[in-house]
Amino acid sequence: MTQLQLIQQISTFDQPVKVVKLSSKLEYQNFSLHDLVDLTFYHHKPVAIKSARLLETILLKFPLKYYTEIDYLVERVGDVKCQSCKKHYAKILMHITSPESPKDVRNKLKEINFERVVELCFDWMIDPKMLVSVRASASETLFNLRHRYPWIAEELSKQLEYLMRDATPALAAKGDMILSYLHCED
Repeated sequence: MTQLQLIQQISTFDQPVKVVKLSSKLEYQNFSLHDLVDLTFYHHKPVAIKSARLLETILLKFPLKYYTEIDYLVERVGDVKCQSCKKHYAKILMHITSPESPKDVRNKLKEINFERVVELCFDWMIDPKMLVSVRASASETLFNLRHRYPWIAEELSKQLEYLMRDATPALAAKGDMILSYLHCED
């Protein structure tokens, strides 16, 4: 499937079931993750958002198929401007940095510099205008990266304690969970 054909297919669907079917089709056809990442920056916002949702679905469903290309996604995450696309990127980052991600994915991540992602996640987490789901996923991504960058634990704890004063219920729940783990490690 070419990128133009994918754009045409993405433009026509609006149901989550079609995203899952299309993700399986792309995986079967060995569609390039680079091309899909690039589509998340497409000038037509609905196509960009659907591409980001498709990217998330593919990486969560087939992480071992695409782990060798994750560095490109990490390289481009700072360029994401669309709030809805950030939601999908933040969720991807949260899942790929999770200790439950496949071993090959975790090993690949060791080769990638995440300093820019760490800064970005802190920016997303403290931005009051950011979607709550992005803020929550960013905080969990930071939590997942705390062993790689030991200074994160202290800064994350400080930021979360500050945010918890007037956090939404979803962000408060995520913050409470992360803080409880961080305080157990002290």
